[in-house]
Amino acid sequence: MKSTAVLIAVLIVVAGLGLYVYYTNETHKDTPTGSHVYLGAVYSGPAKYTNYVSASVDFKDGPNLKNDVYYVVLSIWDSNNSYDQLGITSYMGKFYSTYSYTQTLNGTIKYIFQPRWNLISPGDHNMSMYVDKGNILFKFDSNTFTAQTGGDNFTMETNQKIGNHSFAGFTIYEEIYGFNKTLPGISYNFSNVQYGTSGYPSGYVMDWMPFSHNLTSVPSTVVYMKYASVNIYNTPPVTLRISVQNLLSPAVLKISDLNETIPGNGQYSFNLLPGNYTLYLVYQGVSKSYNVSLNSSRDYTVTG
Repeated sequence: MKSTAVLIAVLIVVAGLGLYVYYTNETHKDTPTGSHVYLGAVYSGPAKYTNYVSASVDFKDGPNLKNDVYYVVLSIWDSNNSYDQLGITSYMGKFYSTYSYTQTLNGTIKYIFQPRWNLISPGDHNMSMYVDKGNILFKFDSNTFTAQTGGDNFTMETNQKIGNHSFAGFTIYEEIYGFNKTLPGISYNFSNVQYGTSGYPSGYVMDWMPFSHNLTSVPSTVVYMKYASVNIYNTPPVTLRISVQNLLSPAVLKISDLNETIPGNGQYSFNLLPGNYTLYLVYQGVSKSYNVSLNSSRDYTVTG
C-alpha cells in the first residue's frame, strides 16, 4: 500500500523516475519519522498470465505497533499496468481490510486506495482478486469492491517493466512506515496462494524468494516460504526437526498451514512460531496425528 507521500511500487532499478504520483484517499496521515521498509517474498517462477489470484491469511492478536501504520498485502500488476493490492492494514493498533489500484494517464500515476475498508479481527481470512474486461473484483472474506483498471489479466513475474523502469512484480509483503527497528509482535501466515482463470483457482503458486527494501537482509527466520505458503514471522520462529521412520511409501506431513510431500524416511524441518500443534503423517489412506508442544527448537520422531 502507500502513504500520502511514498510510492509503494518498489523500484528494483532506479533510473530517475519521471512520473508524477498522487493519491486518492479519504484518510490522510502524515508520513511518520523513521525508515519505510518492505519485508516478504517475491514470485520467482516462470512468467504466467492469469486473471485470478487468491490466498488465505491468518494472524493472532498480540503486541502491535499501536502508533503506526503498516500493511500486509498480496500485490500484482495487471495488463494495463495497474498495481493491484489486497490485504490487511494495521492502523493505530486496529485491523482493517484494504485494497489499492492505480491509473496512469499522460505520465501520471494515480493511486486509488482504501486503507480502512472494513474493520476485521485476528483469525482466518480469505482474499482474492479477479480481473476481466477492464474491471477488477477485490474480495476480502464476504466483502467485495469492483474497480475499473482497464486490465484483462494479471502478470505473474519477478520484475515488472514499466517504460524504462523495473518494479517488483508479484509479491506478498509487509510494509511498515516509520520503521524504527521494531517489528510488530504479530505474525502473518499466507497459505493456499493460488492463481486461475474465470474467477476460480486452478494451480498453486509455489515459487518464491525473499524480498526486502530498506533492510540489509531478509533472514530465513523472519520470512518463511514453503510451497504455496509465505509466512511473515515478526517474532523469531523455532524449528521443528522431524525424523520419519519405518515408512514404506511416499507420504505427506501436515502442520499448521504447511504441507510437505516426502519420498520416505528421513529428516524434515518446519519453521513455526512457539505454540501447540497437531502434526499429521498421511500415507496410503492412513492418517496419524501427533500433538506437539513447541516452545523452542526441538527434534520429534514419527513412525509409519
